[in-house]
Amino acid sequence: MDKKELLKARITEFLEAAKDDEQKKRINAATTMYFKALIEVCDYMLYNKILKLPENHTERYQMLEKFFPDFYKITSPLFRIYRKTYSQIIEEKDLGEIKNGIKKIMESAEVQREMQDPIKK
Repeated sequence: MDKKELLKARITEFLEAAKDDEQKKRINAATTMYFKALIEVCDYMLYNKILKLPENHTERYQMLEKFFPDFYKITSPLFRIYRKTYSQIIEEKDLGEIKNGIKKIMESAEVQREMQDPIKK
């Protein structure tokens, strides 16, 4: 499996896990999985554009800021919510913000154009 296909498979897996966790009212777990799906979409777009995947969150945000500033503006504030899952209880509104972020990125023209085989949502 090539890197693009692996990233797509991971996006699908994280989205499916997020929906399952959300249905079971596991809000922290759902938030984590939606955020991971969001980041995988960003990584897919970065790889597609520059043939490189980030090594860590810092590098990812630097790359997004340079190559996909709109994605950076969406994802950067959501990282704060994701970090809350490490030690706090996540509220429904936080989960909603993460879901809204992934929806915005998935619906962007760039993602729609580059991901010719649709991701299972």
